Amino acid sequence: MLVIGLTGGIGCGKSEVRKRLQKAGVRVIDADTLAKEIAEKNPAVVSTLKKEFGPDIYDADGKLQRKQLAAIVFNDPNKLAALNAIIHPRVIGTVEREIDALRDRGEKMVVVEAALHYEVNWNEAMDVMVVVSAPMEQRIPRVMQRDGVDETAVHRRIATQLPIEEKAKRADFVIENDGDLAALDKKVDHLLARLQERTVSSM
Repeated sequence: MLVIGLTGGIGCGKSEVRKRLQKAGVRVIDADTLAKEIAEKNPAVVSTLKKEFGPDIYDADGKLQRKQLAAIVFNDPNKLAALNAIIHPRVIGTVEREIDALRDRGEKMVVVEAALHYEVNWNEAMDVMVVVSAPMEQRIPRVMQRDGVDETAVHRRIATQLPIEEKAKRADFVIENDGDLAALDKKVDHLLARLQERTVSSM
């Protein structure tokens, strides 16, 4: 089974690529959504996060206040490292179990979408890496609109990730998401054809 890592910089549009791959029938594991679920539903993680960042990061219904947590970790590298140390090992373990189950079922291809593949060296566990890139002048307004944050906050988040240029250099495939959604559709179709070639050649 071909295991494909999918990543990109904040605001580059990797989730749009993931949606198109899913629509085409590709099995996709969304590691970032798994991380959010673990942060809200795993009692041990909830307790640890409250101790590390304060009980106010959860509301009365137990919902994680992501904007509040982001304001803490993206302003303090040590806090961000602490968050990653709590969440990432559990996410990786969960994803590895899912990959094993898919392999046992005879799946030919699985995509693992994650924001920090390169930052935590998870790319080394992938057979192929796909990076979604986009110009900074497009990324910043996307994140501002999506997350309701100002430009300074977006720059802080971008600074916590490996530069997109470095990710692109290390990728097997790069999708430049610098046009409209119709253009992205064509690029994803081309990527999928190339990935399917890889699955055939590896059999």
